[in-house]
Amino acid sequence: MGKSRAGDIGVVFMAEPGRYEWSAVLLVSSLLAFAYDRIGIHAYCRKTLIGDLHPRTLAFFERHGVRLEPIEPGFAVPYPQGNKLYACAAERPEPATLLMDTDMMLVRPTVLGEAFRSGHVSGRHTSDWMWGRTVADWAVAYRSVGLEPPRQRMARSGGSWVTPSIAAAFVAYDAPGFGAVWRDTALQIEEKRLARGIYPTLDQISLPVATYRAGLLPRLIGAEWNKGGELKEKQLDSVRVHHYQKAERLRASASRWIADALLRDFAGFDDLEALIGFYERQGRRPPEVHGNEGHWDAVVRAQLKVDVRHRPGGPSHGTGEAEPPEGGAG
Repeated sequence: MGKSRAGDIGVVFMAEPGRYEWSAVLLVSSLLAFAYDRIGIHAYCRKTLIGDLHPRTLAFFERHGVRLEPIEPGFAVPYPQGNKLYACAAERPEPATLLMDTDMMLVRPTVLGEAFRSGHVSGRHTSDWMWGRTVADWAVAYRSVGLEPPRQRMARSGGSWVTPSIAAAFVAYDAPGFGAVWRDTALQIEEKRLARGIYPTLDQISLPVATYRAGLLPRLIGAEWNKGGELKEKQLDSVRVHHYQKAERLRASASRWIADALLRDFAGFDDLEALIGFYERQGRRPPEVHGNEGHWDAVVRAQLKVDVRHRPGGPSHGTGEAEPPEGGAG
């Protein structure tokens, strides 16, 4: 749906009913205003849910040249965070791909091409809550696809010593076919079940493994490209991409007024509250989408039938009920 803008970089994100619908409108608005590159904008939605997107969303995409395509994920259990891997694996005309989580926004003029380096997969390092706290933990993920862990190491601020681990929220690469390698690597790790506690972070577990499997190298970029939490006024001159994750954080952030201005210029909403309020009143909220009511029963219960629960900071060898990290469908 819609004619994709021709460009050098294909920006990829998920657009699904619920919290990832209004976020998609804001993300696209920020790309239109602040991406100082030739880009194509590509939205993806599960085939079973694409009919639930609001007509206003579809009209917005059409008006701004956003190409909307269906995907059909094939994980063993429902796994919304893995949608982005199928989106990355889809064919696009642009030679380079930038994956962005839907709950992100650019906050100032940015040359997205600066995030790329040929032969590398670029992204921010993961935090200490991420799966795997030792090289031995990561070895089972690599061995799931017949590899040994690489020689490169990474020290996390919380004290864990690991092989390189990249957050799957903002990922830049120009290697043809890498998206398919990433998807297939995640599917193989899931199938082998050597690594435990892989949900909901299988996307991030598989990313560095796929990078080495494809003959590429990880490139760790700064927080300016993927800054989580509330954004302070003094950070607006240094941060490029705000990963607000929740509406409450965006409301409390210095980037709030920028969101309001973007929505007035590009989306026809007076401000952030008008955007969110519209989709809360008129949008659909299927339980298969992270953040929507009923998600635990529709998704997490099925995951717990085949795997133990993820514990922030390492593989889960018990049944701890840690709160899942943010990330959702996109």
